[in-house]
Amino acid sequence: MGGFTTRLISLLRLIFDFPAFRYSLRYSDAFSMLQEAFVLAPGERMMKMAVGFVVGNNIRGDYLEFGVSGGQGITSVFHFAQRYNLKSMRFYGFDSFQGLPEITGVDANGYCPFSKGQYACDVNTFKKGISRNGVDINRVAIIPGWFGEVLNEETKKTLPIRKAAIIVVDCDLYESSIPVLNFITDYVQDGTVLIFDDWFAFRGNPNRGEQRAFREWLRNNPDIKATEFHKYGHGGNSFILHRN
Repeated sequence: MGGFTTRLISLLRLIFDFPAFRYSLRYSDAFSMLQEAFVLAPGERMMKMAVGFVVGNNIRGDYLEFGVSGGQGITSVFHFAQRYNLKSMRFYGFDSFQGLPEITGVDANGYCPFSKGQYACDVNTFKKGISRNGVDINRVAIIPGWFGEVLNEETKKTLPIRKAAIIVVDCDLYESSIPVLNFITDYVQDGTVLIFDDWFAFRGNPNRGEQRAFREWLRNNPDIKATEFHKYGHGGNSFILHRN
């Protein structure tokens, strides 16, 4: 190492030894921008872990996402699947493409972080976005419509879904999560990774949102067990499912 480089490193160490400077930099907008540019976001790290898990455990199946919004989840998993050479994985995106529905039932009682129409993104914008980010649109099946209307046996007959390797439930609400969980039941296998993006919404109340829907679903399907896998970000959680 040259003398100049050594002196530069020593100078940087001296500067960063001052706590006020170190913390003002770490919590600055500039540092946050650098992190966003070069470091995986919590959701991306979750997707990487999920793909790594199914690869390491030889779990074959497709990727199903309910609530795709702008396509960040599908984009992440697609690229990680490419990296791990999961050429047979197919990608299914379900969304109303009209945003969230009216907030009703248990989720309407008390504090609610969501509103009708939130996260709306039309189909063409979604397609253009994921295509621009390097996703092969020919490997993505898009199923538009409200979950309570399209997640049924008729839809299953039109989709060549095998078993699911990774499932993402990003529909936020209790009423929306119920038809999603009922729909995926037949696709669950031993080792399926199930990810909830808003597990801790509603201030973490277990009697609202995705938490309540998941608890009721497990109760109604006693042959399926769940092992907690990984929490991520400020609101996400994931599970590994087991089926007798």
